[in-house]
Amino acid sequence: MRYSKSVVFATWLSLTTAALAQDDAGKRWPVPGITPPGTELAVELFVAISPAVTVGASDHGTRRFIPITGGRFTGNGIKGEVMSGGADWQLSRADGVTEVNALYSIKTDDGAVIVVDNQGIIVPANGGIGYARTNPRFHAPQGKYEWLNKTLFVGTISPATQGGAVIIRVFKVL
Repeated sequence: MRYSKSVVFATWLSLTTAALAQDDAGKRWPVPGITPPGTELAVELFVAISPAVTVGASDHGTRRFIPITGGRFTGNGIKGEVMSGGADWQLSRADGVTEVNALYSIKTDDGAVIVVDNQGIIVPANGGIGYARTNPRFHAPQGKYEWLNKTLFVGTISPATQGGAVIIRVFKVL
């Protein structure tokens, strides 16, 4: 007798759900023997920005973009400049969350140009940024910096103290 993949999956799911429902939550979480991943700071970017340009109301909220005008970055074995010409495209949703999607390039001191695609969310709190987390992805040429293409990162965003810039910290997930 042959069963379709969906029937097998549905059976497995119902058995697994029933088994988990019978177990104590204290016995399941945290899962013994599973160590959560750690992080380490990989690179810190000082990104100069121009004032936001409001696009306006759209299908999912208010859209705007923030031009990226330059900056610098440094990390373990990597440093250089943030190139002008990129932008952080944002969508402010009705629930107060802002979705960010920044696309820009960085140039290392030895001449490699790397594209940064940084997506995430900002949740306001007390008139400022309460939670700002991103998932930066790098598109580096083969060679010295290709490790950036093969690594998962999480990032934070905070305003620079002098204004007109943000500090982006990128952490390698271990």
